[in-house]
Amino acid sequence: MYRGNEWRKFCWIIWVGVFVLVFSVTAAQAAKKIKVATVALPETNIHQALVKWQELLDERSDGQLQVKILDRGVMGGDKEMISSCRMATLDTAVVSGSVLSHVVPEFFMVALPYLFNNHDEANAFLDGPMGQKLFAMLEEKDLVGLGWATWSFRGIWNNARPIEQPEDLKGLKIRTVETKLDMSIIREMGGVPTPLAWSEALMGMRQGTVDGISTTYGLGYHLKLYEMSDYATRTKHYYESAPLIMSKKVYDGFSSEEQEMIKNTAAESLLWSRKQQESFDDKSKELLQEKGVEVNSLSEEAFQAFRDRTRPIYEEFRPKIGSDFMDKAMDFIQEYRSEQ
Repeated sequence: MYRGNEWRKFCWIIWVGVFVLVFSVTAAQAAKKIKVATVALPETNIHQALVKWQELLDERSDGQLQVKILDRGVMGGDKEMISSCRMATLDTAVVSGSVLSHVVPEFFMVALPYLFNNHDEANAFLDGPMGQKLFAMLEEKDLVGLGWATWSFRGIWNNARPIEQPEDLKGLKIRTVETKLDMSIIREMGGVPTPLAWSEALMGMRQGTVDGISTTYGLGYHLKLYEMSDYATRTKHYYESAPLIMSKKVYDGFSSEEQEMIKNTAAESLLWSRKQQESFDDKSKELLQEKGVEVNSLSEEAFQAFRDRTRPIYEEFRPKIGSDFMDKAMDFIQEYRSEQ
């Protein structure tokens, strides 16, 4: 039996233990978790941006908003992730803007060939009123745009020859994304578009089913395309945006203060990622050359030649994008260039 003082001490210990347990359980229950999916590998800038978002949101919410990253395509490809977000079976996802265009056709605008000359133009477009208009259109499709990341400008990796002019693409089978836009771009550039799922693309390169792949320097480096490609040309034929989208149903479940915090930290993290991607683009040439890849960029004349060849695609996609939006987008870019 406990004596008086011992009994009080024992009760105090029990009470403190119960309090700590209840407080811990309550705190854990109070924390809201946000699951974000991506096909990105951990070494990519997009994945690192999600880690940064995870850290910023945890810090600024005092641990009440926590991000869990589902990477390497465990939640499927872009189409599957977009569909899951719309149905609210997935909270958030980083997807390719060109694929999102199948839900909101105006997103085709960002991926039109040779629309942007450089990252500064793309950033001004995405962070300005045009990017805001695109995000506003998502809400009608049960989605909310949180911020813009990028896979960067696409180039051509192949085993035949360096691409220095449109004639160099003649007869080359180039793996494209399974979209009409990507196929049209490669066709107008002079190549033979060969749509393959990404899961089949690398095997296609190894087996010779395709002669090359249309992708970015950075992604190609992380995917070790240097092990199966002799040449990498920075054609910059289109800019692949990577918006972070959230289920509108999930988004509406947060308070207005939480919504603002989610958007601000996401936008900050993804802008950081875009700057990092631009820096990586600049140094990737040397990294690839160290791996034995012959790397080249287009001359100004060749760049313009490809731009001229692909110009008909703008009119082909004008009905899908809408003349009003396309004209406003082109006006914005021209005005931005005139101010530089």
